[in-house]
Amino acid sequence: MSENHQSPQRTLSAFDGACIIVGIIIGAGIYQTTPLVAANSGSVEWILGIWVLGGCLALVGALCYAELAMTVTQEGGEYAYLVKAYGKGTGSFFAWIEFWIIRPGSTGPMAMLFGNYAYKLCPLFPTTLDPVKGEMLYAVLATMTLLAVNLFGLRAGKLTQNILTVFKVLALLILVGGSVIAIGWFSDAIVPVATEATTSMEQSFDGFLLAMVLVMFTYGGWNDMSFVATEMKNPAKNIPRALVLGVCAVSVIYLLINIAMLMALGHMGLAESPTPATEMLKVTIGPVAEKVMALLICVTALGAVNGMMFTSARIYHALGNRVSAFAWLGKWNSRLQVPARSLVVQSIVTLAMVIGFGWQTNGFELLVLFVSPFMWSFFVLLGLAMLLFRFQGLVPRDKYRTPLFPVMPLIFALSSGFIAYRAADYFLFKVESMELLHNRFFMGLSIATVAVVFSGMVVALISRKKRHL
Repeated sequence: MSENHQSPQRTLSAFDGACIIVGIIIGAGIYQTTPLVAANSGSVEWILGIWVLGGCLALVGALCYAELAMTVTQEGGEYAYLVKAYGKGTGSFFAWIEFWIIRPGSTGPMAMLFGNYAYKLCPLFPTTLDPVKGEMLYAVLATMTLLAVNLFGLRAGKLTQNILTVFKVLALLILVGGSVIAIGWFSDAIVPVATEATTSMEQSFDGFLLAMVLVMFTYGGWNDMSFVATEMKNPAKNIPRALVLGVCAVSVIYLLINIAMLMALGHMGLAESPTPATEMLKVTIGPVAEKVMALLICVTALGAVNGMMFTSARIYHALGNRVSAFAWLGKWNSRLQVPARSLVVQSIVTLAMVIGFGWQTNGFELLVLFVSPFMWSFFVLLGLAMLLFRFQGLVPRDKYRTPLFPVMPLIFALSSGFIAYRAADYFLFKVESMELLHNRFFMGLSIATVAVVFSGMVVALISRKKRHL
């Protein structure tokens, strides 16, 4: 039983933290969401503006989280923040929803995209195996392989994350930089301005909101630093530094990717391309682009899956230490410095998401829209928690404090609430328009979701009662 209450050691450097952030944020989603964002944007200026706005909102959230990490130093990240602000019941409800919906719903799309591009790179038994099954098999194998890597211990997990992150960032910069240079040398590859002008259209408010949901999902992951905050060396300096540098680096990279794609394909070409990165490289590199891009996307997706797997299990370790009913889930392996049981069980739930949504048309988009309302609703509570801590005088004056208070947390809370509402509204619209109400999987998903939310409320009530005993 003593192992349950052992705390992680401070072994992560600022570089490790930055790699975790960049590795999680820059997932394969950037290649999937860029055409959807372009299709819902009225002009090139709107496309770039939406990505810049998304980066600014992500930076605001990161700055708020840096203060939360300095205010609440207990392990568990967002779980600990919510417990401090609203009580153990709210924290336990969040951990339950995070375990069954948010975390696997965020990791699943990255594993699905890995499977999609890995199958294109190396088809499995192309004459006998259905492509959907092949892609799903790749996604399952990737998840299980990264689970095995993380079960080897903290050092193996963070080394894998650092290697994958450095490789994909350097490769992205080389490919994007090379594409821009090639387009500059070969002016016929640039889409004429006149053509772009004829394709510009009025920006709709609904299109803007949907584009923002997709962009904010693509920027998602900076909050995962909170789960490893207690493992950071010199956290007062390294946590804010890693968050700000990580989010700013990702924003610049995303903007460069979109500029390069727009230069090569134009607005409508980007909006209509199912594989815009590959099309961009075909213009600048040639036919070999498809294989090069598929390999890069595979590495990018693996980095995102590994980063989320690395951070997610930490919250359940904290939950196991504080809620006796989950003590078995929070057991910490002191020799390997990982919560092994949490890693295994979380991976099983992720695999269920991958297999369930992998069979559906537009499974990636549906999974993003399904998980977003839950994720962003808790962001609203966390933004308000920051206001609460300030007004209660709990924020240390000698440590990091978010500038422009209370503007920053208010922007964070309001924008999060807006995105949560829009994602839920659009998910319901997609379910109705695709006639998924008669789909067995979505019927089962609806029942399972209601069961998870209801059982989460029961867990919250039990946690509150035990607190008062």
